[in-house]
Amino acid sequence: MCTKSSQASGRLRVTQAYIALSGIPGGNSAPRTISVVRVGGYEILMFSSFPGRSGDTPLLWMELFAHDAQRSLDSCRVREIDDALSAFDVLVSQARKLGECVARPTTGA
Repeated sequence: MCTKSSQASGRLRVTQAYIALSGIPGGNSAPRTISVVRVGGYEILMFSSFPGRSGDTPLLWMELFAHDAQRSLDSCRVREIDDALSAFDVLVSQARKLGECVARPTTGA
């Protein structure tokens, strides 16, 4: 994910995931997750969870997941497509920075 075309491709994937997850009927209680992009050992996911009241629209979240640690490093709720695209840019930036930290050799003292 280093070129402008791959960034644009990732943003298109966010849009597709947002549309897919937004269209889930409120009666379906199973959360769904869509992998948006992988950056090294990190993955950006979009998932839905459902509010307590039936008939409400699904709650959508984006998450930066570290595969080596098997845990979420950051997440945010997205309400609109613009929120999702902004979150994507931030999470990709975080993943790249974390990847650089891991890739740098440590120097002995």
